[in-house]
Amino acid sequence: MERYRFKNDGLATDTSMSQEECESGCSLFFFPLLELPLHQQLQLQQLSFINTDLEPLLMREKHLWMPVDHGSSTGFFTLWIYWTHLPEEETARVIGTLKPFWNNDHEGGFGGGPKQLGHTATNYASCLTLALLGTSEAWEAVDRQKLYRFFLARKYATSGAFTAHDGGEADVRVTYCVISIASLHTRVVLVVNQRTKLTVDTHSVPLQHSTFSKQLIRFATYLSLLHWLANRQMPFEGGYQGRTNKLVDGCYSFWQGAVPALLAQVVRQRYGDEVPYQCHQENLQRYILLCGQEITGGLRDKPGKPRDHYHSCYCLSGLSVAQHGDGRGEPVVYGDVSNLMKPTHPAYNIGYDKAMKTIEYFKTKGPFQPE
Repeated sequence: MERYRFKNDGLATDTSMSQEECESGCSLFFFPLLELPLHQQLQLQQLSFINTDLEPLLMREKHLWMPVDHGSSTGFFTLWIYWTHLPEEETARVIGTLKPFWNNDHEGGFGGGPKQLGHTATNYASCLTLALLGTSEAWEAVDRQKLYRFFLARKYATSGAFTAHDGGEADVRVTYCVISIASLHTRVVLVVNQRTKLTVDTHSVPLQHSTFSKQLIRFATYLSLLHWLANRQMPFEGGYQGRTNKLVDGCYSFWQGAVPALLAQVVRQRYGDEVPYQCHQENLQRYILLCGQEITGGLRDKPGKPRDHYHSCYCLSGLSVAQHGDGRGEPVVYGDVSNLMKPTHPAYNIGYDKAMKTIEYFKTKGPFQPE
């Protein structure tokens, strides 16, 4: 693996030194397990980090029971719910919790809690949570007419960009939140396009967060995008960086890693053509399992960073996408065979079954017509 380490060509910079430090931290987790002393091998097995064949394990039970510390994040309570395992017997309680989060005082949208301003991120989390519940009562908790009006209120007529909330910022993250939820609730996005001449012009939007993978709706130049994405997967670490000259981050296992799978599917479905699936599946899984897992549960950005629910969600989602790829052929599983996860939808980040059931439910209601 040494040949894949970063080379600064004799010119050290803050960026190059940070990259070298990051690689050094990851290299500790890439140490050949067979070369470890026996007592250390046994200790890692007892901690459920590896199996008896010294293969990495996905520590499912530890991740499920990772402690929750909401801290001061009450404004994003819907995201906590979205990231949480939702037992079937709690369905009615979850719906009852989310319904009051819809903001009727201003321009609509689910807020982060009762009486809070509607926000595209918390609206995104709320709608996905209801889709995960997968019952007619959950689906009906989303009023498509109000959802449509909320989206229109967020849109800039001149640029086609969307704001996060009333008076909020506009960037491609917001556009993703709008388009993904609109398309999940079938036909809403079509009307948004027709009535508002929706365009996604990223040059007219300040790219405060220039993470290109969140432009999941823009497929103008497939091969250029694939080339860009392939170069975001770090050759030494195996995980993805968010943009050039940045460090690897576990959350991009999904935000970047989902795009090659999504591209391959979209091009195949729309045009009948094939584009190569550009992701080293085993290397990405290796990074998540070895560098991303906290030994006591939860997943993280990178070694040396604390675990949190955001990274736990998107590391695990990225692991699923890395295993199932573009959905063609058998899954690729790194480490123990029990690491295999259910496939997550690369556009919505919920299970394929939940996404398709939600789409089919709203299809049965007929074409959406705004009032």
